Amino acid sequence: MTAQPSGEFSAAITDRLQQARWFAGKGQGIGAVAVLDAISLPDALAIAIVEVTTAGESSRYLMPVDASGADVTATPAFAGWLIDTVWSGATHAGEGGRVIGHAVGSRPRLAAGLPEVLLLGPDASNTSLRVTMGDAAFAVKLIRRCRTGIQPEVEIGAFVTAETSWRGTPRFCGWLDYEPADGSPATTLATVHEFAAGCESAWDRMLALVRAEGCDSPRLLAIVDALAGVTAEMHAALASRSNVVAFAPHTPTAADRHAQAGSLAAHADAVCRLIAAPGPSLPPEISARLRAVASRRAELVSRLEAVAEIDAAAATIRVHGDYHLGQVLLTPDDRPLVIDFEGEPGRSLDERRAKTSACKDVAGMCRSLDYLLRCAARDGGPTYAAADAANLQQRYVAGYASRVSGQPWWPAREADADALLAAYVLDKALYELAYELHNRPDWIEVPLAAVETLLVGP
Repeated sequence: MTAQPSGEFSAAITDRLQQARWFAGKGQGIGAVAVLDAISLPDALAIAIVEVTTAGESSRYLMPVDASGADVTATPAFAGWLIDTVWSGATHAGEGGRVIGHAVGSRPRLAAGLPEVLLLGPDASNTSLRVTMGDAAFAVKLIRRCRTGIQPEVEIGAFVTAETSWRGTPRFCGWLDYEPADGSPATTLATVHEFAAGCESAWDRMLALVRAEGCDSPRLLAIVDALAGVTAEMHAALASRSNVVAFAPHTPTAADRHAQAGSLAAHADAVCRLIAAPGPSLPPEISARLRAVASRRAELVSRLEAVAEIDAAAATIRVHGDYHLGQVLLTPDDRPLVIDFEGEPGRSLDERRAKTSACKDVAGMCRSLDYLLRCAARDGGPTYAAADAANLQQRYVAGYASRVSGQPWWPAREADADALLAAYVLDKALYELAYELHNRPDWIEVPLAAVETLLVGP
């Protein structure tokens, strides 16, 4: 296969893009599709690096395909090739660049022959697989949208595995990069972790508990306590090496605080401008509520700008960045394992790698607990009550704060911690508004109700 494919091949690629959930340009109309490179693999397969133009902007995507342009991501031949390339550190060249495997740690003994492959969950912004080779099983994630630069999941995975003793996440095994021949920055195409057998997402297990036993289920509350503990352990690990520049905690200056507040305020401004004209597809009542929130843009911006005045003297650290119940696995005995350190997909790689307040992750989990109870209510569970959500959130925050008291990354004064956390909860709810508007408009009422409630508060 070459980088100048046939018209039939390009048409097949275009058709696949229009149907793929991971394609970010859905609904915008595809202006042009160009195959920038096609790295040939065994069995007439290839890795295609595809550039897509939508609404005047171009983005690049990873597409493992066969000669007809059909997606082969979940096939044993492709998955086996990927695992072997990562563990062997092999290089495969195309016309415009090369694919390189990188391993972390020693290669395990792998069974010969093709692996068993299972697609994990919906094919959303990335594609996740379980790949089993004899007694060894791996979780493989294809990062569909190609962004050049250091991928946080690779950076954090390698750091935690090699530089810390924390084992609250499945072991990172390696990754796959694409390096352009012109020397421009590499793009991470896939990551490989050990597969955590017998696990279930915290979201699924806790949702079932809320439906069956209610919001005061002893097992549910015990899981919330365990989540507080693993969050504290995660932050301790990410802040544990002051001699590693990318992970050394940073004490923010006044200028740093103003820059962070400015970033939060700018995000609020952008979301308000987006929801001011939500489009005709939403119910009129929801559109009216969105416009009402947008009309208070100045108030939201001012509230987040005030974060600059909180002189908490708390260090900024590397964080998970997109922390919620779907990013945590639970073992059969409810021990949590944190996954997916990629960060929020709507932000740039530099933003995802930036050191920030630990409140960002704590706020993300607080928002997820609210989502949990609202989803349970929508699906026949207990009627949603703000007091129930507040109880779970307060239990989680209190459990976390008790474990990190005295740590340099958490505010020493409770009032400062409360103020910072409130700002990051608001920022996360605004992020969710934009996300749901673009991806799940049926869910937009959940973050909308949260923002409306936060606007009532101080």
